[in-house]
Parts: sequence; structure tokens; C-alpha cells
Amino acid sequence: MVRLVIATEEVQPLWIVDEDILSAAGQPLVLRGAVVTPSLKAAMIRHGIERVRVRPDPEEADLDWRPGEVLPAGLVLRARQKVQKLFDDTARRRSLSPRLLDAVVEQTGDIVNRLFEGPLPLFAELRSLARFDDYTHEHSWSVLLLSLALARAAQEKGLLKALTYQDRLTLGVGAVLHDIGKASLPRSLLQKPGPLDEEEWKQMRLHPQKGIDLLRPYDSVMPLSRAIVAFHHERPDGGGYGLAKGSTLQDGHIPELVRLVAIADAYDAMVSSRPYRRARLPFEALDVLKAEGGRQFDEDLAPLMADIVVAFPAGSLLLADDGSVITVLSPGDTSGRGSLPEGLVVATFSERSRGRLGQSLRLGDRSSLLFGAASPEDLAATLLEEGSQDPVRAALDSYPPRLVAAAPLWDELLAYALAREEMALSR
Repeated sequence: MVRLVIATEEVQPLWIVDEDILSAAGQPLVLRGAVVTPSLKAAMIRHGIERVRVRPDPEEADLDWRPGEVLPAGLVLRARQKVQKLFDDTARRRSLSPRLLDAVVEQTGDIVNRLFEGPLPLFAELRSLARFDDYTHEHSWSVLLLSLALARAAQEKGLLKALTYQDRLTLGVGAVLHDIGKASLPRSLLQKPGPLDEEEWKQMRLHPQKGIDLLRPYDSVMPLSRAIVAFHHERPDGGGYGLAKGSTLQDGHIPELVRLVAIADAYDAMVSSRPYRRARLPFEALDVLKAEGGRQFDEDLAPLMADIVVAFPAGSLLLADDGSVITVLSPGDTSGRGSLPEGLVVATFSERSRGRLGQSLRLGDRSSLLFGAASPEDLAATLLEEGSQDPVRAALDSYPPRLVAAAPLWDELLAYALAREEMALSR
């Protein structure tokens, strides 16, 4: 089954929407499985939906394995709505609504119960990809799930003491509220379409303190949940930042549950697209976590992320060192947690490509991959930004990159993405 993440403008009638999308008001705009019509496409564009995950062939049954579906769809939708409403309401009022806070805590309790039942959860495609300005609350939702699953993995491996229900709830509440302080920052800062300058970073680093300030009136939020809000950007090596007026924590002084949320927070940030940088694929983010163990992240806990996320989600794109583009059809044998995926060669940027167009294959060696991309636009952006440098340049026959060949549908998608990104760079 072919799945794509593409610009909404490129979605065609009769394609199938493959994710639940909420409107800016937190109401269901499109539900997974909806058939695209001209009016639905127009509505998504009108509501600011920039890109969407789809299945192009309506004849294909939706029978593919979908990891991480340990939570009922209705529970996921309700929880995402409540988190979105809490963040949006806080941004408007500059204070927390007790009613919405209680609703999020209650919903977090339901999530906690589900994630500590049955097999260890394995997640892929945690978040909606539709709106850049939904980043903060979608991010908080993802960090909630990842933090709880990491805690369970750590507990099962003996790296964390057995957690009581209250421990789990404390972790969940801290995780979902870890960035609540950003609701007090200017929206223009959060949605800036480029990297932050030094002065803007000073403002951004105030969000742990602002989060603590928002939570101060609420005794129901446990001290360790508050510690997660305050210290989730602290590092084992003594770097990072926390409260506006406080000494930096390091190593053994950072509580274990705070360290778990720090890992989940960084991972989700890396696999999320922002207006000024592409999303990494999970396998790339996992490599960063491993490399930074002991410095930025707890060296024992960081590797556990590989146990709970799919390294190569279906529908993602891979650029091989011979210039061929591979779309992931299946994440591979998940019993091994981290096995290599099955894919299809859909295009090539090089006359010397080893992969034949239309060839199905199981990736045998990760060393042949230059990078991954969540969408054709992300692939094009990375090629244009890095294509003049080795090793990417060695895989291409020309720069700027030009398609040598592509399968039907992919020729239009990749050509459109390249043209769009070239135009953006030339402005």
C-alpha cells in the first residue's frame, strides 16, 4: 500500500485521507478514511491545512499494519481535542482554565491505563502533519504518549523502579503540560518562519518559568509534574536551561521522570516539520539520541526509544547513495524492533542508479542511505539545501537536481516539489 504526505494543493479527488485532522477550533475537520472530493479539498485549504497524509489508490483495502494502535480512535480524538483547547484557551487568557486543566488530567488518566496494558506500545505516525501552527499542542500530545511508553520500557528492563498509578499519572500530566509556558509567549515567536535569533532564543528559554507561573495556583498538579515543566531542557552534562533564576541541574540531580520527558520531547521535535527545517525520519532521530547519550540525554534511557517507535514509517521516503528514491511500503519485521523496511523504487536522480524503477526491495544496509524525508517537499528541500555537498552530490548527476526518471504520479509529485522549493529559495 502506497501512502504519501503531500501538499494539500496536490491531493487528487477519490484519494483517501489517512489521518484525523482537527480544525483550528479543535473540532474534527476530516476523519481518517474520508474520500477526497473537490469540496473537501477546498475546505482543507480554506482551513489552512498545508499538507496531509493520503492513500492515492481508493481500490486498496486499508489492511496494512498500523503500529501503536493500542488506543481507541475515539479516545485519541477526544484527548487531542482537550489538549488543543487547553493550549489555545491559555494563549488567549494568559491563564489556565481549571475546568480544562481538570479535563486534560482526567483524560491523561485514561491514556495511562491503556498504555500500561497489553504488549509494549510501538508507535508510528503519532501526530497530524497538517498544520505548522498546531505544533505546540500536537507536540505535547506526542510527548505524552512517548514519555509513558518510555517509562514502561524502562520499568520492564529494570532501569526504573515499578511505577504506581500515581507515578504514571504524575509523569503523564507533566509530559502533556511540559510546554504549557509557550502559551504565554508571543504567537509570532512560536510561528516564526525561520530560525530564532539570539534575542528570540532568550524569550523562548523563558517558557519553563512561564509554565511554572501558570501552574502556581493549582495545588492539584503534583511537585514532580511541575519539575518536568521546569527542568525538561536540562542536560546530564550540565548544559541546557531551566527556570529563569536557578542553577543548572546535571547528572544525578535531574529526576528520572524528567529525563524521560526530555528524551521524548527532543525526539518528537526532531521528527516534526517546522517552516524553517525538515523533519528527520525516526531512524535519523534515533541515531541522534544514541550519539548524544551521556551528554544531552540519559545514556541508559535514550536507547529505549528504539523499542517504542518505528524507525521507517510506511509512506516515508529514502534517498539512497546511488540517487534512487525509495518509498517505504512496510516498516519490516517489527518483532525485531528496528529491522529494515520493504520499499519501492519510485524515482532516480542519477543515470548510474542501481535500483530499477518500480523495483520492490527489502533494504539490506542502512549505510546506503543518505537521508530520509517525510514528504516529497521535504526531500526536495534537503536536496536543494545539501545537494551541492558530498555525499549527497555524489548521488546526483546534476545540480540543481533533476529527475532522470520517475514512476507515474511520482514524476508529477517530485517535479512539483522541486519547482516549489526552488521558487522558495530564490525569493
